[in-house]
Amino acid sequence: MAELLPFPLVPWLLLTCFSPFFVHSMESSTSSCSSSNISIPYPFGVYGQSPSPAEGFEITCGSSGPMLPIGNNSISILNISLLDGYVTILASAASRSRHCGGDFASFSLEGTSFTFSDTRNKLTAVGCNMVAMLLNGTSDYSGGCASFCSTSNSIVDGACSGVACCQAPVPKGLKKLSLNFTNINASLSKYTLACAEAFIVEQNSYAFAAAYLKVLNNSNNSPPQYRPVVLEWSIDGGSCEEANRSASYACKENSYCYSSSNGIGYRCNCTEGFLGNPYLQGPGGFQDTDECSTVKPCTHTCINTKGSFNCVCPSGMNGDGRKEGSGCSGIGTLQISIVVGLALLLLLLVLGFWTHCLVKRRKLAKKRQRYFMQNGGVLLKQQMLSRRAPLRIFTSGELDKL
Repeated sequence: MAELLPFPLVPWLLLTCFSPFFVHSMESSTSSCSSSNISIPYPFGVYGQSPSPAEGFEITCGSSGPMLPIGNNSISILNISLLDGYVTILASAASRSRHCGGDFASFSLEGTSFTFSDTRNKLTAVGCNMVAMLLNGTSDYSGGCASFCSTSNSIVDGACSGVACCQAPVPKGLKKLSLNFTNINASLSKYTLACAEAFIVEQNSYAFAAAYLKVLNNSNNSPPQYRPVVLEWSIDGGSCEEANRSASYACKENSYCYSSSNGIGYRCNCTEGFLGNPYLQGPGGFQDTDECSTVKPCTHTCINTKGSFNCVCPSGMNGDGRKEGSGCSGIGTLQISIVVGLALLLLLLVLGFWTHCLVKRRKLAKKRQRYFMQNGGVLLKQQMLSRRAPLRIFTSGELDKL
């Protein structure tokens, strides 16, 4: 039966600060197993490959791909996140009640650089009318959930909602799975099952199957189920402040340190403006990212600098020049040139129109004078002079108005 959601056969490596543009610079910061295409970023590594793994991050190669040694076991790796600091494994981090064999797979992370992720996992319990309680190192309860069953018909496939299956958050700093099962005297329930199982599984990757509950109770010591589990990892050495004073400080140039929120230790991340592996120095480490060609953050001119960039406004304009900032305001040289050009063009148009009107008026006056002379104008002037009487010459337009 299938109790797990479909899971990719070929997992991928998540490198939050990785960019394909720098793929050549990252080759020396990873190793791999020939049986898998999963890249293994430093500080993880495989013996005999470059770079050599840091202490506590050794990886072995199995027939199915990279394996993480935990105690006497080798756990299959599904995914590694370099900068978010987690590893997804395929494991049986489970415990069963004494009615069905008790603990069959001791799973402890004590003495390692790993901790069960409290944000990416869920404590899940399968059973009827029982409480699964998680114990911490001092035998105090640190979490748990209760599951009830009224009838067999109430048990259906799907999410863990408290009927035959329940889920609870994983507490911070958990390194060992230690569980205690308690039966609930459900007087109204007509359906009871003796066997119960609780396990840690990656959040949103588990779908409850009613058939598994029957298998669990009908088969004595049924084989363990392997499910995806997320482990958080950190560099041993205390807090960032403590580690920074140590010669073994792992964060290299152009990176910064941040303390793990789930246990002891610290991790490194990219300083803004850089991409790559914060745990390596040199070609395999950080490379400057050209924000001008990738992010394009400026409204006008962008100048790339080491780890950053500068935005420049055109001459005569003010502002930070950034698209997400104040941009550039005011009238720049280009804008001034455009305005002056438009003004000159307008002036030329006005002068041209005025000249055209003046020439047209002069032509009309000459034409009138010519017509006047051709139609007895000379004789009329002579008569006006000989009579010495006041006369006036009217145009045709003036005559029309009379």
